[in-house]
Amino acid sequence: MGVIMDLELLKRLSEAPGVAGFEYGVPELIKRELAGAVDRLWEDKFGNLYAEKGKGEKTLMMTAHTDEIGLVVKYVDEKGFIRFAKLGGIADHVLLSQRVFIHGMKRRLPGVIGCKAFHMMKEDERKQLITYDMMFIDTGASKEQLKSYGITIGTPITLDRQMTALENDLFVGKAMDDRAGCCALVEALRLADPKNRVVCVFTVQEEVGLRGATMSANAIKPDFGLAIDTTIAGDHPDISEHESSIKIGKGPAIVVADGRKDSLQGGLISNPLLRGWIMEVAEKGGIEFQLEVLEGGTTDAAAIQLAQVGIPSAAISIPSRYVHSFSEVISKKDLEESTKLLVRLMEEKIPV
Repeated sequence: MGVIMDLELLKRLSEAPGVAGFEYGVPELIKRELAGAVDRLWEDKFGNLYAEKGKGEKTLMMTAHTDEIGLVVKYVDEKGFIRFAKLGGIADHVLLSQRVFIHGMKRRLPGVIGCKAFHMMKEDERKQLITYDMMFIDTGASKEQLKSYGITIGTPITLDRQMTALENDLFVGKAMDDRAGCCALVEALRLADPKNRVVCVFTVQEEVGLRGATMSANAIKPDFGLAIDTTIAGDHPDISEHESSIKIGKGPAIVVADGRKDSLQGGLISNPLLRGWIMEVAEKGGIEFQLEVLEGGTTDAAAIQLAQVGIPSAAISIPSRYVHSFSEVISKKDLEESTKLLVRLMEEKIPV
């Protein structure tokens, strides 16, 4: 089975604004794409979007999160300069000089993240990392103008980014974590004729504590859980093979375990029977895949597995370079192979 990805959908998803807690239009975009392609669509009070397709004795829950890392207005000074807080895991060094959008209730306003000019810094200051609390956003507007645009404390802020094609079918854009997963799940739902009851959840607030997956798993009560996300590709300078053996263009990563650095606490140890079934389906379908133990991050699957009395769970991740940098690179091939695997999983009876 060949899969041809809708790259315009990936572009729309990547460029859509939706920081954690303010996902809004992303589920709406997905809802429009899935209209008529699934048996049932609904949302819960928290903002999770559910798409159900197929019937069977067992329920397979698949998730991809709609939220992206970003910022929120924390304070506006008398001259209109904006101080901000971070939503999700963001390294301070990737923020400086970035162009942003402040999503006011009445107007979306462009701005730029600034700090004290290099020429005005003392010698010791020039050698230090500039942390986010030393930065501010300049929109050119006064405090009064910002207020008239509906920009106040708590207004969400996203990065100004467009998806761009690179060489060799690579693409760079913001929020590939996890709009790439959303794209794969949408395409799989369009193509699949499920042999199980499949409930796909496009979750919210994953980046701030796996919150959407926690409540949706308790609501659905599935027999099995599977998270679709992105993961760290280590095939570039300054990452050694033993730190991350995952490579762009070598297929999706099937997660063995993930969690915190040095200890793998707080993450997922994937169910071995479920993981074995996923590998078997991939091999039978001629789908290239990679195995992964990831230190330093986890996915919705870590929350799903703890719901109810425990749900056997696993995770499939799309390799991505520069995760959480606002310029994440993925491969068209990996996206297509991931989608192909999801379709086959939907169409296979779960033997475990």
